[in-house]
Amino acid sequence: MKTFFTSDTHAWHKNILNFENRPYSSFEEMTKDMIRKWNKQVSDEDIVYHIGDLCLGNFDQTVDVLKQLKGKIILIKGNHDHSKYYKKIVEMGLLHEYHEVGITLKYKKHQMWLTHYPFEIGLRPRKWSIHGHIHGMESTWDNQINVGVDSPHFKHKPFGELITIEELYEAMEKRLPSIEERYTNQKWNREEAK
Repeated sequence: MKTFFTSDTHAWHKNILNFENRPYSSFEEMTKDMIRKWNKQVSDEDIVYHIGDLCLGNFDQTVDVLKQLKGKIILIKGNHDHSKYYKKIVEMGLLHEYHEVGITLKYKKHQMWLTHYPFEIGLRPRKWSIHGHIHGMESTWDNQINVGVDSPHFKHKPFGELITIEELYEAMEKRLPSIEERYTNQKWNREEAK
């Protein structure tokens, strides 16, 4: 079983190509290709944390997209996700879980808060805000990691490819020394001020 992360796929969003630099000529082409790429990576046993804004289509289009996607999908509500849609969709068995705000995960001594919006948790070693929402923008803090499909942090990956837990761990470990140093310096500065 593998674990993946993504956000802001915006399936069936007619205007997303006007706002983000996605390699498609139409939203229909984008939706079909992103489903294909998802299913190429994900098996039915895998877990996918989708951190919001899965589909901007109507209820039937959203159901159609989810019927095509492999994996146990855990959806965290984004600003474009409709609660009443997803509550029905959970009852239909097309989502493994649905969360209105977010959830926490632990992985190799790292604690992660998964929320659609970037979450300011303070600069603490091994504490992370894993989010979407901001599309192609950089996160504000070093301990915020944008896992959206437009994220500049994962531009080295083919567009629409999901982020593995190992890739996310690698990104956290890469940022950790800087965060630890700054945290230690802040701690010393506070003690000197006493």
